[in-house]
Amino acid sequence: MTNEWLFHICRNGLRLPLGIYLRKIHFENVQNFTKDVPVLIACNHPNSFLDGVIFEHFTGRRVYTLARGDAFMKPVANYMLRSMRIVPIFRATDADTKIARKGNAETMDELYERFSLKHCILIFTEGIAYPEKALRRLKKGTGNIALEMLKRSDYTMDLHVVPTALNYTDFGKQMQTVHVSYGEPIRLLDYVDLLKENEKAFMDMVTEKVQVKFESDVVITKGDYTEEKEFVHDLMVNENYRPLVHKSIRPWKLSITKANAMDEGLATKVKTYQAGLKKNKVLDANIGRRSFDFLSTLLAIFTFGISFPIYLVWSLLIVGVKAFVEAKFKGIVFRDSVKIGFGMIAGMLLTLCVFITLSFWFSGFLLFIAGVLGVYGAICWFRVKESLPYLRNELRWYSLADDIRQDLADQRASIVADIS
Repeated sequence: MTNEWLFHICRNGLRLPLGIYLRKIHFENVQNFTKDVPVLIACNHPNSFLDGVIFEHFTGRRVYTLARGDAFMKPVANYMLRSMRIVPIFRATDADTKIARKGNAETMDELYERFSLKHCILIFTEGIAYPEKALRRLKKGTGNIALEMLKRSDYTMDLHVVPTALNYTDFGKQMQTVHVSYGEPIRLLDYVDLLKENEKAFMDMVTEKVQVKFESDVVITKGDYTEEKEFVHDLMVNENYRPLVHKSIRPWKLSITKANAMDEGLATKVKTYQAGLKKNKVLDANIGRRSFDFLSTLLAIFTFGISFPIYLVWSLLIVGVKAFVEAKFKGIVFRDSVKIGFGMIAGMLLTLCVFITLSFWFSGFLLFIAGVLGVYGAICWFRVKESLPYLRNELRWYSLADDIRQDLADQRASIVADIS
C-alpha cells in the first residue's frame, strides 16, 4: 500500500485553514456510523473537494475516498492522490474499457484489504458532483462493491453500508454550515440469502435503501419554490445554531423531508414572513434568537496585534484566489472546489509564514502559542465579519414595537410548526 505521508501533512496543515470555510458542522445519528466493523459510507456528492475532507477531518475514523479514475492516469498524480487516502474507481467515461476493467479490479483488491482491516470507504453514490441542492440518479457502484466484498469473503465479511446525507448552506463561500446525517446501517450479512438467489435484486435493494435515505434527509431546493426552500434551509440552520460549538452531534431540529415537500400553503407563509423581515430590516436569526458568538469576538480582540494583520493578508489572498479561479476555470462543477482548495493551500502557506515571522520574536512553546493564537484569532475575525449583520439587526429588532415583534415571532413559529 502507498505511504500516506501527504495525508498526514494535509490533515494537520488544514486544521486551522478549514475554520474559515466550515463555520459549523452538525453530525446527526452518529450511533449509526457503526464501530469495529468495516463500513461503506454511501453519500451524496454536492461539493466535490470538501465532501471527502468532511469525513477525513471530523469523523475520527480512518476513511478512504473513492474518486474518478481518470485523475489517476499519470504516475505522479496517482502517487499523490493515493498518499492522501484517495482510491480510483473508473466509470465508463473515465478510460477505455481495458484500462477501466484493470483499474477497477485492482481497486476491488485494495478495498477488500481495507475492509478486512475494518477501515471505512467513502463512495459518492451519485457518481458525479454538482454544486446544487438536488439529487441525481444513483449509480450502481455501491451495490456492486457490496456484492463483490461479500462474495470475496465467502459471505462472512460483516460489512455495513451506511447511507449518509450531506448538506451545505452554500457552495464556494466562507463560513458554511454543514449537516451530516447517518442513516440506518445496512448489515449485508442479513441479506446473504437474497444475494445468493438474485444478485441484481441484492444490488437494487442496497441502492433503494440509500435512495430512501437521500430523499428524506438531503436538502432539495431545485424545482418548485426554490427561493422559499432556500430560506427555510437557512431558518433550520439558525434553529440548530450553537455559538460555542464548532462540531455538534446533537439531533437536528426540524424535518428536511417536510421542507422538501413544501406546498403552496407553506410557501405563502414563508413569502409573508420574508416580506415582514425585509420591511422591518431584520433577519430570521434575530427573530429566532440565534446567539451572537461573543467568544470568537473576544478572542479576535484579545489577539488583535497578531491576528488582525493575518486576517487582512488572508482576506487579500482569498480575493486573489477567487479572481484567478474564476478567470481560469469556467466549469461550475469544479470552480468552487478549486477555489476552496487553493484557498486552503494559501491558508497553509500563510500559517507557515506566520510561524516563520513570529520566530524572530518568540521561540519554543511561546512561538507555538503565539502562532496558533494569531492564526485562530484571524479565523475569529472572519467569524466576526460574518456575524456583524446579525449584531447590527439585533439592535434594530429590539427597537421594534412589541406588536410587530410578536407578529414576526408568530409567523416564524407557524413555519417551524409546519416543518417539525
